[in-house]
Amino acid sequence: MPTEPGQHYRIPLSRPRITDGDRQSVLSVLESHRLAGGPWTTRFETISRETLGVPTVACSSGTAGLILALKALGVTGGEVITPALGFIASAHAIRAVGATPRFCDVSPETLCCGPEEVERVWTDQVQAIMPVDLLGVPAPVGALMEWAGTRGVPVIEDACEALGTRVGGKPCGSLADAASFGFYPNKILTMGEGGLVACRDEEVASQIRQLANQGRTGPGFAFSGEGFNYRLTELQAALGVSQWEGLESRIDDRQRVADHYLKLLETVSGVVPAPAPALDQSGDCRSWFTFVVLLENAGWRSLVREHLANEGIETGLYFPSITDFKPYDQSPRGDLAVTENVSPRMLALPFHADLDLSEVEEVVTTLKEALIRCT
Repeated sequence: MPTEPGQHYRIPLSRPRITDGDRQSVLSVLESHRLAGGPWTTRFETISRETLGVPTVACSSGTAGLILALKALGVTGGEVITPALGFIASAHAIRAVGATPRFCDVSPETLCCGPEEVERVWTDQVQAIMPVDLLGVPAPVGALMEWAGTRGVPVIEDACEALGTRVGGKPCGSLADAASFGFYPNKILTMGEGGLVACRDEEVASQIRQLANQGRTGPGFAFSGEGFNYRLTELQAALGVSQWEGLESRIDDRQRVADHYLKLLETVSGVVPAPAPALDQSGDCRSWFTFVVLLENAGWRSLVREHLANEGIETGLYFPSITDFKPYDQSPRGDLAVTENVSPRMLALPFHADLDLSEVEEVVTTLKEALIRCT
Protein backbone atom coordinates (compact mmCIF):
# COMPACT_ATOMS: atom_id res chain seq x y z
CA MET A 1 0.00 0.00 0.00
CA PRO A 2 1.49 3.41 -0.94
CA THR A 3 1.56 5.50 2.22
CA GLU A 4 4.29 8.10 1.68
CA PRO A 5 4.54 11.04 -0.75
CA GLY A 6 6.21 9.99 -3.97
CA GLN A 7 5.25 6.33 -3.68
CA HIS A 8 3.50 4.76 -6.63
CA TYR A 9 -0.26 4.69 -6.97
CA ARG A 10 -2.15 2.89 -9.73
CA ILE A 11 -4.38 5.94 -10.03
CA PRO A 12 -2.40 9.05 -8.98
CA LEU A 13 -3.97 12.26 -7.73
CA SER A 14 -2.72 14.23 -10.73
CA ARG A 15 -0.52 13.85 -13.79
CA PRO A 16 0.65 16.52 -16.22
CA ARG A 17 -0.08 16.15 -19.93
CA ILE A 18 3.23 16.38 -21.80
CA THR A 19 3.02 16.16 -25.60
CA ASP A 20 5.57 15.57 -28.33
CA GLY A 21 5.18 19.23 -29.23
CA ASP A 22 6.11 20.16 -25.67
CA ARG A 23 9.27 18.05 -25.89
CA GLN A 24 10.27 19.53 -29.23
CA SER A 25 9.79 23.09 -27.96
CA VAL A 26 12.02 22.47 -24.94
CA LEU A 27 14.62 20.69 -27.09
CA SER A 28 14.74 23.68 -29.45
CA VAL A 29 15.74 25.89 -26.52
CA LEU A 30 18.54 23.54 -25.50
CA GLU A 31 19.81 23.50 -29.06
CA SER A 32 19.71 27.31 -29.25
CA HIS A 33 21.96 27.68 -26.16
CA ARG A 34 19.87 30.68 -25.06
CA LEU A 35 18.30 29.60 -21.81
CA ALA A 36 17.03 32.90 -20.38
CA GLY A 37 15.73 36.26 -21.54
CA GLY A 38 14.97 35.17 -25.10
CA PRO A 39 12.19 34.95 -27.68
CA TRP A 40 10.19 32.18 -25.98
CA THR A 41 9.51 34.37 -22.93
CA THR A 42 8.31 37.13 -25.26
CA ARG A 43 6.07 34.65 -27.08
CA PHE A 44 4.66 33.38 -23.81
CA GLU A 45 3.74 36.89 -22.71
CA THR A 46 2.22 37.61 -26.13
CA ILE A 47 0.02 34.51 -26.23
CA SER A 48 -1.14 35.04 -22.63
CA ARG A 49 -1.94 38.69 -23.30
CA GLU A 50 -3.97 37.74 -26.36
CA THR A 51 -5.98 35.23 -24.32
CA LEU A 52 -6.55 37.37 -21.23
CA GLY A 53 -6.92 40.71 -23.01
CA VAL A 54 -4.71 42.59 -20.54
CA PRO A 55 -0.93 43.16 -20.13
CA THR A 56 0.94 40.15 -18.76
CA VAL A 57 4.40 39.55 -17.28
CA ALA A 58 6.03 36.13 -16.96
CA CYS A 59 7.69 35.23 -13.65
CA SER A 60 9.11 32.30 -11.76
CA SER A 61 6.00 31.14 -9.83
CA GLY A 62 2.48 32.03 -8.85
CA THR A 63 3.75 33.04 -5.41
CA ALA A 64 6.34 35.33 -6.99
CA GLY A 65 3.53 36.84 -9.04
CA LEU A 66 1.53 37.68 -5.93
CA ILE A 67 4.58 39.29 -4.32
CA LEU A 68 5.32 41.33 -7.45
CA ALA A 69 1.70 42.49 -7.71
CA LEU A 70 1.58 43.54 -4.06
CA LYS A 71 4.85 45.46 -4.38
CA ALA A 72 3.90 47.15 -7.64
CA LEU A 73 0.56 48.27 -6.20
CA GLY A 74 2.25 49.82 -3.17
CA VAL A 75 1.43 47.26 -0.47
CA THR A 76 4.39 47.23 1.91
CA GLY A 77 2.66 47.05 5.30
CA GLY A 78 -0.70 47.16 7.00
CA GLU A 79 -3.11 44.28 6.41
CA VAL A 80 -4.32 42.36 3.37
CA ILE A 81 -7.64 40.53 3.52
CA THR A 82 -7.56 37.01 2.09
CA PRO A 83 -9.63 33.88 2.71
CA ALA A 84 -8.48 31.32 5.26
CA LEU A 85 -9.59 28.48 2.99
CA GLY A 86 -6.90 28.03 0.36
CA PHE A 87 -3.24 27.31 -0.25
CA ILE A 88 -0.77 28.88 2.16
CA ALA A 89 1.12 30.70 -0.63
CA SER A 90 -1.29 33.65 -0.53
CA ALA A 91 -0.46 34.30 3.12
CA HIS A 92 3.27 33.80 2.51
CA ALA A 93 3.20 36.41 -0.27
CA ILE A 94 1.48 38.92 2.00
CA ARG A 95 4.07 38.44 4.74
CA ALA A 96 6.89 38.65 2.20
CA VAL A 97 6.08 42.32 1.48
CA GLY A 98 5.85 43.23 5.17
CA ALA A 99 2.07 43.11 5.47
CA THR A 100 -0.15 40.99 7.73
CA PRO A 101 -2.82 38.66 6.37
CA ARG A 102 -6.27 39.27 7.85
CA PHE A 103 -8.29 36.14 7.21
CA CYS A 104 -11.92 36.17 6.16
CA ASP A 105 -14.40 33.33 5.69
CA VAL A 106 -15.80 32.09 2.37
CA SER A 107 -19.26 31.79 0.90
CA PRO A 108 -20.87 28.36 1.41
CA GLU A 109 -22.13 28.52 -2.19
CA THR A 110 -18.73 29.01 -3.86
CA LEU A 111 -15.99 28.53 -1.23
CA CYS A 112 -14.64 31.91 -2.39
CA CYS A 113 -14.81 35.27 -0.62
CA GLY A 114 -16.88 38.20 -1.83
CA PRO A 115 -17.75 41.68 -0.55
CA GLU A 116 -19.93 40.29 2.26
CA GLU A 117 -17.10 38.17 3.71
CA VAL A 118 -14.53 40.94 3.23
CA GLU A 119 -16.69 43.60 4.87
CA ARG A 120 -17.00 41.52 8.04
CA VAL A 121 -13.26 41.78 8.69
CA TRP A 122 -12.55 45.24 7.29
CA THR A 123 -10.35 47.61 9.31
CA ASP A 124 -8.65 50.90 8.55
CA GLN A 125 -5.35 49.00 8.43
CA VAL A 126 -6.30 47.09 5.27
CA GLN A 127 -4.15 47.99 2.26
CA ALA A 128 -5.42 45.43 -0.28
CA ILE A 129 -7.83 42.53 -0.85
CA MET A 130 -6.62 39.18 -2.19
CA PRO A 131 -9.49 36.88 -3.25
CA VAL A 132 -8.72 33.31 -4.33
CA ASP A 133 -10.35 31.46 -7.24
CA LEU A 134 -10.48 28.25 -5.22
CA LEU A 135 -10.44 24.99 -7.21
CA GLY A 136 -10.94 26.97 -10.42
CA VAL A 137 -14.20 28.54 -9.20
CA PRO A 138 -14.25 32.28 -9.98
CA ALA A 139 -14.36 34.63 -7.01
CA PRO A 140 -16.74 37.59 -7.55
CA VAL A 141 -13.88 39.88 -8.59
CA GLY A 142 -16.10 42.39 -10.37
CA ALA A 143 -18.14 42.97 -7.21
CA LEU A 144 -14.97 43.10 -5.11
CA MET A 145 -13.43 45.69 -7.43
CA GLU A 146 -16.50 47.88 -7.06
CA TRP A 147 -16.52 47.44 -3.27
CA ALA A 148 -12.77 48.03 -2.92
CA GLY A 149 -12.94 51.07 -5.19
CA THR A 150 -15.07 52.92 -2.64
CA ARG A 151 -12.33 52.32 -0.07
CA GLY A 152 -9.36 53.10 -2.26
CA VAL A 153 -7.58 49.74 -2.02
CA PRO A 154 -6.48 47.43 -4.85
CA VAL A 155 -7.74 43.91 -5.54
CA ILE A 156 -5.04 41.32 -6.27
CA GLU A 157 -6.56 38.07 -7.51
CA ASP A 158 -4.95 34.74 -6.70
CA ALA A 159 -5.99 33.06 -9.94
CA CYS A 160 -3.35 30.32 -9.73
CA GLU A 161 -6.01 27.60 -9.94
CA ALA A 162 -8.25 29.24 -12.53
CA LEU A 163 -6.46 29.66 -15.87
CA GLY A 164 -9.14 29.25 -18.53
CA THR A 165 -12.14 29.96 -16.30
CA ARG A 166 -14.49 32.49 -17.87
CA VAL A 167 -17.42 34.27 -16.25
CA GLY A 168 -19.55 37.07 -17.63
CA GLY A 169 -17.68 36.70 -20.90
CA LYS A 170 -14.38 37.61 -19.23
CA PRO A 171 -11.44 35.34 -18.33
CA CYS A 172 -10.37 35.08 -14.71
CA GLY A 173 -7.43 37.38 -14.15
CA SER A 174 -8.64 40.16 -16.44
CA LEU A 175 -10.80 42.16 -14.02
CA ALA A 176 -8.68 42.72 -10.92
CA ASP A 177 -5.99 45.37 -10.53
CA ALA A 178 -3.58 42.45 -10.81
CA ALA A 179 -3.86 38.66 -10.88
CA SER A 180 -1.35 35.85 -10.54
CA PHE A 181 -1.35 32.45 -12.25
CA GLY A 182 0.82 29.48 -11.32
CA PHE A 183 2.01 26.55 -13.42
CA TYR A 184 2.95 23.79 -10.98
CA PRO A 185 2.63 20.22 -12.40
CA ASN A 186 -0.91 19.71 -11.04
CA LYS A 187 -2.24 22.79 -12.85
CA ILE A 188 -4.14 22.72 -16.14
CA LEU A 189 -1.04 24.15 -17.82
CA THR A 190 2.38 23.36 -16.42
CA MET A 191 5.98 24.41 -16.86
CA GLY A 192 7.15 22.46 -13.81
CA GLU A 193 7.24 25.82 -12.06
CA GLY A 194 6.49 29.26 -13.41
CA GLY A 195 4.02 32.08 -13.07
CA LEU A 196 2.30 34.94 -14.82
CA VAL A 197 1.00 38.30 -13.60
CA ALA A 198 -1.90 39.92 -15.45
CA CYS A 199 -2.83 43.54 -14.76
CA ARG A 200 -5.12 46.13 -16.26
CA ASP A 201 -2.56 48.95 -16.31
CA GLU A 202 0.47 49.03 -18.64
CA GLU A 203 2.41 51.14 -16.16
CA VAL A 204 1.88 48.59 -13.40
CA ALA A 205 2.93 45.83 -15.79
CA SER A 206 6.13 47.72 -16.60
CA GLN A 207 6.91 48.08 -12.88
CA ILE A 208 6.26 44.37 -12.31
CA ARG A 209 8.61 43.50 -15.19
CA GLN A 210 11.36 45.63 -13.64
CA LEU A 211 10.84 44.16 -10.18
CA ALA A 212 10.99 40.61 -11.56
CA ASN A 213 14.32 41.32 -13.25
CA GLN A 214 16.40 42.86 -10.44
CA GLY A 215 14.92 46.31 -11.08
CA ARG A 216 16.41 46.41 -14.58
CA THR A 217 15.10 49.24 -16.76
CA GLY A 218 17.08 48.54 -19.93
CA PRO A 219 19.99 46.59 -21.41
CA GLY A 220 23.23 46.16 -19.53
CA PHE A 221 23.53 47.57 -16.03
CA ALA A 222 20.51 49.87 -16.05
CA PHE A 223 18.74 49.52 -12.73
CA SER A 224 16.19 51.56 -10.85
CA GLY A 225 15.56 50.75 -7.23
CA GLU A 226 14.38 47.46 -5.76
CA GLY A 227 14.24 44.18 -7.65
CA PHE A 228 14.30 40.39 -7.44
CA ASN A 229 15.31 37.44 -9.57
CA TYR A 230 11.80 36.22 -10.35
CA ARG A 231 12.49 35.57 -14.04
CA LEU A 232 11.08 32.74 -16.12
CA THR A 233 13.61 30.61 -18.01
CA GLU A 234 13.42 30.01 -21.77
CA LEU A 235 12.94 26.29 -21.10
CA GLN A 236 9.85 27.00 -19.04
CA ALA A 237 8.56 29.60 -21.49
CA ALA A 238 8.90 27.22 -24.45
CA LEU A 239 6.95 24.55 -22.58
CA GLY A 240 4.38 27.18 -21.57
CA VAL A 241 3.84 28.35 -25.16
CA SER A 242 3.41 24.80 -26.40
CA GLN A 243 0.98 23.95 -23.60
CA TRP A 244 -0.99 27.19 -24.02
CA GLU A 245 -1.66 26.31 -27.66
CA GLY A 246 -3.54 23.24 -26.38
CA LEU A 247 -5.29 25.02 -23.52
CA GLU A 248 -8.84 24.64 -24.86
CA SER A 249 -8.48 20.89 -25.34
CA ARG A 250 -7.11 20.58 -21.81
CA ILE A 251 -10.12 22.49 -20.47
CA ASP A 252 -12.52 20.29 -22.45
CA ASP A 253 -10.86 17.04 -21.36
CA ARG A 254 -10.91 18.04 -17.71
CA GLN A 255 -14.57 18.98 -18.05
CA ARG A 256 -15.24 15.52 -19.50
CA VAL A 257 -13.67 13.88 -16.44
CA ALA A 258 -15.49 16.20 -14.04
CA ASP A 259 -18.84 15.55 -15.73
CA HIS A 260 -18.38 11.80 -15.31
CA TYR A 261 -17.56 12.22 -11.62
CA LEU A 262 -20.61 14.44 -11.13
CA LYS A 263 -22.92 11.94 -12.82
CA LEU A 264 -21.63 8.96 -10.85
CA LEU A 265 -21.69 10.75 -7.49
CA GLU A 266 -25.41 11.47 -7.82
CA THR A 267 -26.09 7.95 -6.55
CA VAL A 268 -23.48 7.90 -3.76
CA SER A 269 -24.65 8.66 -0.21
CA GLY A 270 -22.49 10.44 2.32
CA VAL A 271 -20.57 12.67 -0.09
CA VAL A 272 -21.27 15.65 -2.37
CA PRO A 273 -19.10 17.60 -4.83
CA ALA A 274 -17.61 20.81 -3.49
CA PRO A 275 -20.02 23.69 -4.20
CA ALA A 276 -19.61 25.90 -7.25
CA PRO A 277 -21.82 28.52 -8.90
CA ALA A 278 -23.69 27.78 -12.10
CA LEU A 279 -22.09 29.49 -15.10
CA ASP A 280 -25.02 29.99 -17.43
CA GLN A 281 -23.82 32.64 -19.85
CA SER A 282 -22.78 31.45 -23.30
CA GLY A 283 -19.02 31.02 -23.45
CA ASP A 284 -18.59 30.85 -19.68
CA CYS A 285 -16.79 27.85 -18.27
CA ARG A 286 -15.01 26.59 -15.19
CA SER A 287 -11.46 25.43 -15.75
CA TRP A 288 -11.22 22.54 -13.31
CA PHE A 289 -8.06 22.59 -11.19
CA THR A 290 -8.91 19.46 -9.24
CA PHE A 291 -12.01 17.50 -8.21
CA VAL A 292 -12.92 17.88 -4.55
CA VAL A 293 -15.78 16.30 -2.64
CA LEU A 294 -17.18 17.03 0.81
CA LEU A 295 -17.70 14.07 3.11
CA GLU A 296 -20.81 14.11 5.28
CA ASN A 297 -18.71 13.44 8.39
CA ALA A 298 -15.19 14.82 8.92
CA GLY A 299 -14.36 11.78 11.06
CA TRP A 300 -14.62 9.55 8.01
CA ARG A 301 -11.83 11.17 6.04
CA SER A 302 -8.82 9.25 7.32
CA LEU A 303 -10.70 5.94 6.96
CA VAL A 304 -11.78 6.79 3.42
CA ARG A 305 -8.25 7.80 2.41
CA GLU A 306 -6.81 4.63 3.89
CA HIS A 307 -9.29 2.43 2.03
CA LEU A 308 -8.59 4.14 -1.30
CA ALA A 309 -4.83 4.00 -0.71
CA ASN A 310 -5.07 0.25 -0.05
CA GLU A 311 -6.59 -0.03 -3.53
CA GLY A 312 -3.80 2.05 -5.09
CA ILE A 313 -5.84 5.24 -5.40
CA GLU A 314 -4.23 8.50 -4.29
CA THR A 315 -6.25 11.28 -2.63
CA GLY A 316 -5.36 14.72 -1.29
CA LEU A 317 -6.31 17.14 1.48
CA TYR A 318 -7.48 20.26 -0.39
CA PHE A 319 -7.45 22.51 1.66
CA PRO A 320 -6.67 22.86 5.36
CA SER A 321 -7.41 26.30 6.77
CA ILE A 322 -4.29 28.47 6.58
CA THR A 323 -4.94 29.37 10.21
CA ASP A 324 -4.08 25.78 11.16
CA PHE A 325 -0.40 26.52 10.53
CA LYS A 326 2.22 28.69 12.18
CA PRO A 327 2.66 31.61 12.10
CA TYR A 328 -0.91 32.15 10.88
CA ASP A 329 -2.57 30.54 13.88
CA GLN A 330 -2.08 33.90 15.59
CA SER A 331 -3.11 36.11 12.66
CA PRO A 332 -6.12 38.45 12.83
CA ARG A 333 -9.32 36.96 11.47
CA GLY A 334 -13.06 37.11 11.47
CA ASP A 335 -15.51 34.33 12.17
CA LEU A 336 -14.50 31.31 10.04
CA ALA A 337 -17.62 29.17 10.45
CA VAL A 338 -17.81 27.99 6.83
CA THR A 339 -14.07 27.33 6.59
CA GLU A 340 -14.03 25.37 9.84
CA ASN A 341 -17.05 23.33 8.75
CA VAL A 342 -15.88 22.58 5.22
CA SER A 343 -12.11 22.17 5.50
CA PRO A 344 -12.05 18.93 7.57
CA ARG A 345 -14.52 17.32 5.15
CA MET A 346 -12.70 18.15 1.88
CA LEU A 347 -11.13 15.32 -0.10
CA ALA A 348 -9.49 15.64 -3.50
CA LEU A 349 -9.99 12.67 -5.83
CA PRO A 350 -7.71 11.69 -8.74
CA PHE A 351 -8.13 14.25 -11.50
CA HIS A 352 -6.30 15.20 -14.69
CA ALA A 353 -7.02 15.66 -18.38
CA ASP A 354 -6.00 12.12 -19.35
CA LEU A 355 -7.83 10.25 -16.59
CA ASP A 356 -9.74 7.41 -18.24
CA LEU A 357 -13.46 7.29 -17.53
CA SER A 358 -13.08 3.68 -16.41
CA GLU A 359 -10.62 4.93 -13.78
CA VAL A 360 -13.18 7.50 -12.64
CA GLU A 361 -15.67 4.69 -12.24
CA GLU A 362 -13.19 2.66 -10.21
CA VAL A 363 -12.48 5.64 -7.94
CA VAL A 364 -16.18 6.24 -7.29
CA THR A 365 -16.89 2.55 -6.71
CA THR A 366 -14.03 2.34 -4.22
CA LEU A 367 -15.14 5.55 -2.54
CA LYS A 368 -18.64 4.11 -2.19
CA GLU A 369 -17.20 0.97 -0.57
CA ALA A 370 -15.25 3.12 1.89
CA LEU A 371 -18.31 5.17 2.81
CA ILE A 372 -20.36 2.01 3.44
CA ARG A 373 -17.66 0.88 5.87
CA CYS A 374 -17.80 4.24 7.63
CA THR A 375 -21.55 4.11 8.13
